[in-house]
Amino acid sequence: MMGAWSNNGRPAAPTGASDARRAGQIVRGGNASEGGDKGPLARALPKAFVLCAIGGALSATSTSFLAPALVAYGIVLSAMCAGVRGMAPGAVLAAAAAAAVSLPLGVSSLAGSVITSLAGVVVAAAFWAGRLTPGGSVACVAVIVAAHLGADAVISATRGMTLNETMVSLIETYRQSLTEASPTVSAQIESAASLMRFFWPVAYVAIGFAEGMFAHVGVRLLRAPLSGQGRQVPSLDAYDVPLWVVAVLVATAGALAVALTVPSAPDAMLMASANLAMALRFAFAVQGAAVLAWFMREKGVGSLSRVLLGALALYLEVQFVVLTVVGVVDVWADFRHLRRGGDAGGDDAANQDKEPAQAG
Repeated sequence: MMGAWSNNGRPAAPTGASDARRAGQIVRGGNASEGGDKGPLARALPKAFVLCAIGGALSATSTSFLAPALVAYGIVLSAMCAGVRGMAPGAVLAAAAAAAVSLPLGVSSLAGSVITSLAGVVVAAAFWAGRLTPGGSVACVAVIVAAHLGADAVISATRGMTLNETMVSLIETYRQSLTEASPTVSAQIESAASLMRFFWPVAYVAIGFAEGMFAHVGVRLLRAPLSGQGRQVPSLDAYDVPLWVVAVLVATAGALAVALTVPSAPDAMLMASANLAMALRFAFAVQGAAVLAWFMREKGVGSLSRVLLGALALYLEVQFVVLTVVGVVDVWADFRHLRRGGDAGGDDAANQDKEPAQAG
């Protein structure tokens, strides 16, 4: 019996309470009080709910890109405080705040704002379930994109139009107003409008990708207290696209080749395969960024140099798709010497899609 008591005569803390207290100390930035083990975490729970509400409200503003980060931070923090049951109130608060702020702006804004706020919930829930692997991250972005597309398709249907007709009409409206404002560059505007009519679905992918990435940032901000609870946030330099994404890329390339070379191929096939190829670019661009992050870590590159190299890499990606090319090549070249297909105990990114553990 004496083994269950500490040296100061008090009973030993229940299993896991010391980790929770340590996590609470890190979240609060101070020391846990002596009044009880649940005090620090109880005080952090309202903070988590407030952050979810603020994130939801921001989703209907010009700073909507911050919403998924704040909501994801709040959801993970609430899960740290109260477990899975603590996540539901935060999700409801985020969605309710988004709806309240965006309701006067119309149905389209309402739907988009609620989905943006819930993007943080999707990523946070995937992380807490141990599914925020490379494949899980791609799936989270796909869910967010599908939600935005589906909501806008339903809204278009209520107006007696398809989503494609709605987008083409919107692009045409912008083209006319821009041409009237700048008639000297009407040719360039027409070229840009033609591309937008063809690649408008990629805009949804870009939005979903941005929301998913900002939600990742929100989770990553809790990396230290999560470590105190035995959970690790996956690192960028270990990211490795799963094989099913590579298979989709190969199939898409084949479909695109058929659409471009077979005269009888339907236009819808060309549009679908081209947009899917552009969507997959985001996954492989992250792969290229992971190679760059690994290289900088291996070479001990300083913080300022990392920022400059990152900015240069982003510029080269926008102009010449350099990161995407590096990411595609890395699938076969394996610059980081990852143990793909290794044993379950490995810490490489390939194993992240094979085991539910929180090891990043």
